[in-house]
Amino acid sequence: MTRFLAPAAIGLSVFVSILTMAALAVRSGLIADDAVMLWAGAITAGGGGMPVGLIVAAYPTIPFLASTLVEFMAPAGTPAPALLAAGIGGILAGTWYLSLRTAGLPLLAAVVATVLLIFHPALLRAAVAGPSEILLVVFLYLLGHALYDLRARSGVSEVMAAGIALVGLAFSHPMGAAIACASVPFLIFAVRPALAVNSALNVVLTLVFPTVFAAAAFAYCSWVFPGSGWSFLIAPAEGISTWTASFRRGIGGAMTGATAIDAGIAAAIALVLGAPVAVIAMIRIVRRRPLVVPALVLCATTVAATVLAVATGVFGDPVAVTCVPPVLAAIVIMRVPDIRARLEVVLPLLAIGWLGGAAALVIVDPRTIDDVGVVLTRASLDPARTDALDLGGAIVAREGVLVDSVNAPAVVVGRGRAAGLITPPDEDFGLAILTATIGTPFVAVPDPQSNVGAQDRLNKAFPLLYQRGPLGYRLVYHNTNWRLFGRI
Repeated sequence: MTRFLAPAAIGLSVFVSILTMAALAVRSGLIADDAVMLWAGAITAGGGGMPVGLIVAAYPTIPFLASTLVEFMAPAGTPAPALLAAGIGGILAGTWYLSLRTAGLPLLAAVVATVLLIFHPALLRAAVAGPSEILLVVFLYLLGHALYDLRARSGVSEVMAAGIALVGLAFSHPMGAAIACASVPFLIFAVRPALAVNSALNVVLTLVFPTVFAAAAFAYCSWVFPGSGWSFLIAPAEGISTWTASFRRGIGGAMTGATAIDAGIAAAIALVLGAPVAVIAMIRIVRRRPLVVPALVLCATTVAATVLAVATGVFGDPVAVTCVPPVLAAIVIMRVPDIRARLEVVLPLLAIGWLGGAAALVIVDPRTIDDVGVVLTRASLDPARTDALDLGGAIVAREGVLVDSVNAPAVVVGRGRAAGLITPPDEDFGLAILTATIGTPFVAVPDPQSNVGAQDRLNKAFPLLYQRGPLGYRLVYHNTNWRLFGRI
């Protein structure tokens, strides 16, 4: 029983830390738009306000379904995605501590190593970003162990473990799907050479079959239940364009001039800076292929996935690959005995990797410096989202609010529940647009001069709604970007 006290304490500390940072990140605008959309979708689905077809066809599937389940079971207003991400982070921290202790690290060394790994800047960014990226970390960790097991034995259970890890990657995050696709040509090196010589193609097909089958089933569901299911084929154009512009202005975009190649080089640099312990370990045991090849396969797959994501534009921005270095470092420490025997080298290298992880974030995503600077000045990175959150808080007790929450999901997040909102999926919303009449108790509309307001369905249908309000309504709440009108 006492054996689990330390991992439980570490997991609880990590859980509280991530939950606190997530709350601060939401208010500061550090949360990505796709994470806010997932949060709002989970709130809507958990409250029974989303058709089954949209739930089945939602992507990324695993974090969305998990967030929806937590939202359904938890009390109203519970930040389900943040709670889920913090819980997964805490469990991962406890698991890593136990694995390091099992591998032979002393108690104090295991605690310090776990803290340096789990609070690695890239992992903190992933945890704060929501359940999608922290699940990407989990399945990367499982894939790394599966690659080592494949090289050692290549039995049925090892092949199944690798296949399940690839499926989890593909359905946890768009960059996970890029990693699953990019891994195909490298998987042949992950199995035992004798098996690869006899049936190389069959081995690869066996490893990727679960992912291909799951993708085909998901595509069929998306066809049967039209909704958001095809989003894994549609890049978040605004996000990738914003990242590309920032990347080209930074150090990473000034190498070859080709953005995709530069991104791949930046990912390789991030691996070296963020996981120096893995680099040193590979150099020391370069002749012991069963211990070297799995790590090299994971590194090559990461770089190839980055190039694939930027070149095709169908997986969004590649910032999520920055979480690979701490995962790689953890796996190498657990699986390579030679490096564990030199604690006087391991812990300093992990500390250097912590600093290198911060530098790698700046190289892969130069927006990091600007974002941190704004947060340190206690300003908001996204005032429009902050105003939408404030509007959501102002209508907590109001029912029958007509609002385009699909365009502004932060309104649902700020309110904590979707029941009582009349949104685009509702028939009443469509009738209001079709008949050009508003008869709901309340209507919320953003400033048409803002980015959110320019895309708002109500602003498009009623061009003067923000300035004058509907006939027979009065202004009951307003902030910089939003106005709420109530029926007299």
